[in-house]
Amino acid sequence: MRVHLSLLCVLIILTACQSAPPVSDLPFRDDFSNTASGWSTTDTGQLKIAYQDGGLHFVVGALDSTGWAVAGKRADDFILDVDAAQIEGPDDNHYGVIVRYADEKNFYRLDVSGDGYYSVHRFRNGAWEKLIDWPESAAIQQGATTNHLRVIADGPKLTWVVNGTILAEIDAVDILSGDVGLTAGAFFDQAGVHIAFDNFEVKPLATPQP
Repeated sequence: MRVHLSLLCVLIILTACQSAPPVSDLPFRDDFSNTASGWSTTDTGQLKIAYQDGGLHFVVGALDSTGWAVAGKRADDFILDVDAAQIEGPDDNHYGVIVRYADEKNFYRLDVSGDGYYSVHRFRNGAWEKLIDWPESAAIQQGATTNHLRVIADGPKLTWVVNGTILAEIDAVDILSGDVGLTAGAFFDQAGVHIAFDNFEVKPLATPQP
């Protein structure tokens, strides 16, 4: 059971992201077999983001910390899919996707946790805002397993889907274009979070979603 249901990870260790504007359009696919595909990597001792074994791995070694990496792509309306596997570490963690990344201080973050909760946050001018504050869902596979994550971005609406189940729909989204990425982090009581992402795909939204 989550101990810190309403608390945010306010300490960012490192923004592992592209500093240049997105340079490519959709569709975009990456199975992370090519270590030169463009994702930022880092190893600070507290945060490691690396291509490994055909995936993009995040290892978070500090409490109350979040790391992310973006793909360097421009995406307006789209469907994003990725497989996220918890390799080791505490179930009281968070991992997910970054969308509508305008810059390092303005974007949306959609997470699940290894103990079955989910959230949606907006990073606005460098400060976190809670939009969906960690309700529980039986759709999320718990522990050291794989969850399939999907985001549907349709104008001012974001739909958060996990393992085929819609968890949340956010209206009045105020960033309508930006980069896409991945994120993982630790809460306040235990670090050592290790998440691997694979089969990342972002395709244009062909028709408006209902």
